[in-house]
Amino acid sequence: MFIDTHIDTLWAMNKQKREFHTKSEVGHVDLHRAQQANLLCGFFTGYPTDGHYRTEMMLANWVRMVNDPRNRFHKIETIADLNSLIDSRKGVEKPEHRDIGIVLHFEGASGIDTDLNRLYIYHELGLRSMGLTWNEENFFATGQEQGEHRGLTEAGKDLLSAMEDLGIIIDVSHLNDKSFWDVLSHTNSPIMASHSNIREIADHRRNLTVEMAQALVDTGGSIGVNLYKAFLNSEPEKASTADAVRMFEKIIEIGGSSSVHSGADLDGATLPDDMKDITSLPFLFDRVKEELSLSEGDMEKIKWGNVTRIMKHYWK
Repeated sequence: MFIDTHIDTLWAMNKQKREFHTKSEVGHVDLHRAQQANLLCGFFTGYPTDGHYRTEMMLANWVRMVNDPRNRFHKIETIADLNSLIDSRKGVEKPEHRDIGIVLHFEGASGIDTDLNRLYIYHELGLRSMGLTWNEENFFATGQEQGEHRGLTEAGKDLLSAMEDLGIIIDVSHLNDKSFWDVLSHTNSPIMASHSNIREIADHRRNLTVEMAQALVDTGGSIGVNLYKAFLNSEPEKASTADAVRMFEKIIEIGGSSSVHSGADLDGATLPDDMKDITSLPFLFDRVKEELSLSEGDMEKIKWGNVTRIMKHYWK
């Protein structure tokens, strides 16, 4: 079983006019494929969140989806919820009987007001993990598409403090470099990069430099390997599973097996040609274990332990 920290299925289902409980060949994730892959828990991304109107339209879809019993969702807001899910999976042999944990994650805070009223409302609805931006510049910080010079604002510092108080995991994927460093300077919590790779391997500004990755790992955080072709290889058309293995290897070189997990960007990414959907992840984990000569203990950290450690810090 494994945890993945960035799944765009909420957005993709709306775009592709499909239902989660219905087996499909469209997109990357549905109930059947998640069960087959043995997904324990996914951070399902609220996107687009570029204003409160679209954020709340997305939240309406979230509420409908998590409350539909056909989806076999187990909403995760606390460590007790996660433990309950794990207990429910013990002894379950048939994939179709597996419940799926689901965490509400926002890919950007543009739908939140600077008084932070909506943050508290969204937290009540289940928000437990959030990035400060997508690629845009907003009240709080600056994304990678908006230049290099503007970083975290005073409102952004207030947002970070409120997120820590509420137990909302801080995600730095999509931030420009200055905003990234500003975030690390204004929090003492473990930081997550929900779906980011290493720039040295694939030269894309969305990826982290080695220095950024090291600083993030030093907070006790973890980096979710993104399977988007353009973030795996500087020549995206050549991207393959081998590049994903290499990305795991590089992050492990930087911070050990406690520094990396899966943040595959499923239903939001163009995958390498030798990957199909979420059912490709167990095979990727097998290759990572074999080719990097990792132990079962290492793989438990990578597949679910590193994310669980961060959850436990925030969800005290």
